[in-house]
Amino acid sequence: MAHNWKCATAKLPGCVCACGGARHGCQGAFKIASGSFEGVLLYMRQREADWKASPAKLTYGQAAIGCAQADVVHWLHRDHELLDCARAAQTTTFEDDPDVPDRGMVLRQVIRDLGPDRMDSFQGWAATTHFWCELLAQMAYALTQYEEIRGQIFRMVEDVIGQWGERTLPHGLQHTWAIGSAVNWTWRYLLASIVRTAGAGSLAALLASGDVGRLLWPIRVVAVLMCPDASNHPAVRKYCWEPIVNLAEAEVRGAVRERLTQVFTKDPWFAPRDDLPREG
Repeated sequence: MAHNWKCATAKLPGCVCACGGARHGCQGAFKIASGSFEGVLLYMRQREADWKASPAKLTYGQAAIGCAQADVVHWLHRDHELLDCARAAQTTTFEDDPDVPDRGMVLRQVIRDLGPDRMDSFQGWAATTHFWCELLAQMAYALTQYEEIRGQIFRMVEDVIGQWGERTLPHGLQHTWAIGSAVNWTWRYLLASIVRTAGAGSLAALLASGDVGRLLWPIRVVAVLMCPDASNHPAVRKYCWEPIVNLAEAEVRGAVRERLTQVFTKDPWFAPRDDLPREG
């Protein structure tokens, strides 16, 4: 199934189209964030309704993540610079358009490396294993460790993602450069897009300035919006949701943080912190 607007605007888990999950939900979230404040509030109310109604098609974890995603959309609505940077990063990296030569560069390069048939197999595997949002979450984690692993960032991500759990590549993709290709081109185009949009001059200059956050926040935003089911994806929760909930200016509501804490009892990352404002 080809990628379509239903996937681009998805608010529920599950991606079965050709994008492999790399374009799941992002454009719809960006569209709401760039629209009217009333539209943002409506979106937040809809996600709140999902939590309160607890429909059978959602778990409590999925409903709680949905409320947190709504708060991120609200954050992007308030912070247009971050919105523009995250959207440009996601579009340049993953939003392929045959009529626009500088869009979807990662997917274009990976399909050139693998060929159409292997790319279909790879994307089918990627969709069921959260590959693309896992890759972004691991990139975010690696960048937070920049001072310690300054000379090893690229190799670290490739090694970690290559040993990622027990998710074995399909037989026809084993002993190919599928993961290495995806990691290589995501590093190249995603980071370059963020650096360019942020006006940082070059990646080296931005890293040398110590302002790694200008890379991290757009990556985290794309990962949490992209992930089809963060309730079943610990790395996205740990490396992307936790800093957004506890450190960012997203101002995730106290009630939503409390829900995350209640639902994800084994995650220490969502526990309320004394230095954060609490609702009520």
